[in-house]
Amino acid sequence: MMTRVISPLLAVMLLAASPAGAALAPDAPVMVAAAKRKPAKAKRKPATPPPPRETAPAAPVTPDVAPPVSATPSSGSTEAPATQDSSGAPSSEPSLDFDLLTPEAEASKGLLDPDLQKDLETRRTMLKLHQGLGLAMAGGLTAATVLGQIQFSRSFTGGGDDRSLLAWHRGVVIGTSLLFATVGTLGVLAPDPVERPFQWDTVTFHKIFMSLATAGMIAQAVLGILATHSYGEITEPKYATAHQIVGYATLGCVAAGIVTLTF
Repeated sequence: MMTRVISPLLAVMLLAASPAGAALAPDAPVMVAAAKRKPAKAKRKPATPPPPRETAPAAPVTPDVAPPVSATPSSGSTEAPATQDSSGAPSSEPSLDFDLLTPEAEASKGLLDPDLQKDLETRRTMLKLHQGLGLAMAGGLTAATVLGQIQFSRSFTGGGDDRSLLAWHRGVVIGTSLLFATVGTLGVLAPDPVERPFQWDTVTFHKIFMSLATAGMIAQAVLGILATHSYGEITEPKYATAHQIVGYATLGCVAAGIVTLTF
């Protein structure tokens, strides 16, 4: 037992006394202790993946576009160079040299049928005459109605048999009837090249009222002639009264026909 203890001590002392052992003296107990231990298994380190390779950035792609050409030529050049594509061929783009403000005569040329334009101008002229003569006719009809009322009062309401205004009344009636016929003819014969669907508007009511006035003018003429030929007879006041009523009705229709177009 003593031999087992002393032998290792002697070996350590001899090793420490030697020069090589002096350098390893501090670690000798560790080495002896390590010699008695079993060698530990080395742990495997997990494999680390290699770092990703950096790829070089792709070179930018430049579009194959020809450089813009200045719209205004330089002061030293007389002609603008033609634009070309990358292949060197001249560009086929349309020219931008055009004028948006064409003259009015050239712009409207051929848009309207000459015959249609002529008919429209004729209609405009005839309707202007229709309007002007129609107002004159309305004034004459008013004067004829006033003279007829005065004459009727003098003849049939106890004012005596004074027929001094009868000639004036008859003359105004004849002139008004001629104007009425002229106005009606201008309105009927005015060309209307544009087809319009029927609708209840001011023009339609004007035609209705003037048609009634036409019938009234004809009835007045007939009743006036009958009253004149029945002078001194019992039927004269009846014809004169009917003539008076129809005269007011005719004047009202003419006034209504004018108002429908005015307002």
